This record gives sequence, C-alpha cells and structure tokens, in this order.
Amino acid sequence: MGGSVKMVEETLKLAYGENSEHIKDKRIAAVQALSGTGACRADFQKRFRTESQIYIPVPPWAKMLQTACSFYFMRALTIPLEWILLRNSGKRSQNRSSGDPERDAKAIRIFLEDGHLIGIAQSYAKNMGLYGQRVGCLSVLCEDEKQAVAVKSQLQLLARPMYSNPPVHGALIVSTILGDPDLKSLWLKEVKGMTDRIIGTRTALRENLEKLGSPLSWEHITNQVPLSVLHTICVARMASVTTGNVGYLANAIHEVSKSA
Repeated sequence: MGGSVKMVEETLKLAYGENSEHIKDKRIAAVQALSGTGACRADFQKRFRTESQIYIPVPPWAKMLQTACSFYFMRALTIPLEWILLRNSGKRSQNRSSGDPERDAKAIRIFLEDGHLIGIAQSYAKNMGLYGQRVGCLSVLCEDEKQAVAVKSQLQLLARPMYSNPPVHGALIVSTILGDPDLKSLWLKEVKGMTDRIIGTRTALRENLEKLGSPLSWEHITNQVPLSVLHTICVARMASVTTGNVGYLANAIHEVSKSA
C-alpha cells in the first residue's frame, strides 16, 4: 500500500535535500500517491487535524490549493505560501520557477529551517510526462521516528479502501531515472529547458499585451509559476503557447479585455 520504496526514497531527496537530517533521522512518513491530486487529498488532515484551516487561492483552482513550485516537484500543503513571502519580505523571486529542484524547493526548506512539521505532495505528471501513470508521493514530517511509523501506517490505511496499491509502472520509471546519476542529470537538463521556454513565452505574452496598449496590468503572467496562467477571463496553457501563436493569443486577449 505504501508503493515503491525506491521511488519514495529518491523523491524525498528532491524535497528535503540529498543530505537531509530529517531523512537520516527517519522522521518522515511517506507513501507513493496517485500523482499530485491523490497526494493532495486531505483525508489524513480531515481525520487527525480537524481544526485545520484550508487556504484557497484567488482565483481558485479546482484541483489544488497553494502551489509552491512549478512542474510540481513538490507542494507545501499545510502552510499557505503567503507566509513565506511575509517571512522573506522583498524576496518574491523565491516563488519563481527556475527549473532547478534545489532552488525551487527553497520555500519548503524555509519551513524546515523554522521547525515546522509540514506535509508535502510531489508529482511526476508534468516533469516526467507521466500523466497516465499517476505517480506521486505524499510525505509528512513528524516529531520523531516513532511518530513517523504511526503516521505512515495511517496513510496506508487511508489508501487501502481508495486504491489498495498504487500503479507500479510509473514508479519504476521514476526510480530508474532518479536512481541513475546520468539519467537524473539528463532529466534535470530537460526540465530546465522546458522551464526556460515557458518563462520566455510568458515574457513574450506580457510584452505583446503591453505593446497593444492594454489598460490592464499583466504582471501576473510573469509572476505566476505553474504551467497555467490563472485569470478571470481565461486559463491559458502556457506549454501550448509558442513564438508562432503568442501574438495571436495576445491580440485575442486584448480584444476581449480592452474595455474591461
């Protein structure tokens, strides 16, 4: 029910760090989950932390709450992202996606440094193209090893009636890539390439809208980190925007928003 041990071990290193003391001290309860949406399911929180508050972003997105990192290397579930921005006033760039898991995990590392016990959801749907394999991980940082064992057993009990055992094929792909230094290096290079292209596309879309004389502010296009741009008039899939159609998209958005 806990899924691939190797995949979970390698996945935790991305979020907590290669030399994480939390991993060494066995303080993390972690199980393979059904990608990001499965990992974000708040059953454990509902059962054992009934006083928990849920923070919904504006505009809302049906599938998840606050997203800490682009490409969903990891998501901080239990603490709103705004607290990072308040704690690090003037350092909003830490919420930007760079394509580097170490840099993009900065938000999570801040919580760890401050001693918070956090939950993290990780997904390989986008960053490895494994949408159909539903492979991800849910981890919870605990007070000690004994508590981690207890929490993991409860996570497995929750998984049992929902899906019993998670899909193995995608987990084997992930563990093979992350467990091989050469394959991991190649993967990180490709993720960086994807990130840079999307950042460039976002910049081009914003610049095109501003050149058209739009009276609106389009800063959110370059400030947001996921693959989608959330806006009251559209949810644009940035991965589908190219140098060939960015001008067309900008014109279309401008036409429907210029009188707003």
